[in-house]
Amino acid sequence: MSSQRPHGSDSSRTSRSEQANAAGEAFAELTATVELLRDPGGCPWDAEQTHVSLRPNLLEETYETLEAIDSGDPKSLEEELGDIITQIIFHADIARNEDNFDAASVCNAVREKLISRHPHVFGDDAAAKSSEEVVDNWEALKRAEAGGKRSIVASLPSAMPALAYSSSVQRRVMRAGLPWPEKHAMPLAFGSIEGESLEDGEDRAGEYLMAVARQVHAAGLDAEIALRKATVGLRDHVIRAEEVAGDDPLAEMDDEQRSRIWDETEAKAD
Repeated sequence: MSSQRPHGSDSSRTSRSEQANAAGEAFAELTATVELLRDPGGCPWDAEQTHVSLRPNLLEETYETLEAIDSGDPKSLEEELGDIITQIIFHADIARNEDNFDAASVCNAVREKLISRHPHVFGDDAAAKSSEEVVDNWEALKRAEAGGKRSIVASLPSAMPALAYSSSVQRRVMRAGLPWPEKHAMPLAFGSIEGESLEDGEDRAGEYLMAVARQVHAAGLDAEIALRKATVGLRDHVIRAEEVAGDDPLAEMDDEQRSRIWDETEAKAD
């Protein structure tokens, strides 16, 4: 595949090329090391691993990476990202031995996806005016790749922690302009305060969420289960609304159309 580069100065292209070359060599060496570990004569533990057996390791390494990001320690983050990359290469090597895919095909596939999803950088499209426009275009391209039938929420992994899953679903719902959560807002809703710093807002939001979790626990309920159940209900409602909408993406409708379809879907559910 031919190399495609975005527009930029010669110096920036040179810098990217040097990084890419160095990373390519390092990635090849790491891939070769994992192959040696898993090939006959290597490490028995590494050789017997499967996609399923490594699932807890990938999850643990992901959380350790998130913790390193929160710590603000670059050295720690570098180490944890290395562990994540190692997990990826392990899975790719397992797939290679099963004749499914390999590390090169993984890299090529995601590179092609990045290029196709950024036509404003690698193609002839006009430059995106904002990050919001980039996100909208990204979702439109994903729908086009899926034949126009891609749900805005169905692709999100429900195995995520309930709060993270709920945040992701609601972020997409709000981006599409659907009536949630305003239409079903809590009586004592959390809201922004003008002039409040991000840190103060996060502190206040954390106290608010802890208070909600405490009240739910005091009522003898599991907050994780309750939130996941409510989020799955919202996800399923969105999917039903998309089915009612047919070939017309909800995000591209006007507010009146979206509200009508949302209410129609809710009435059918009742």
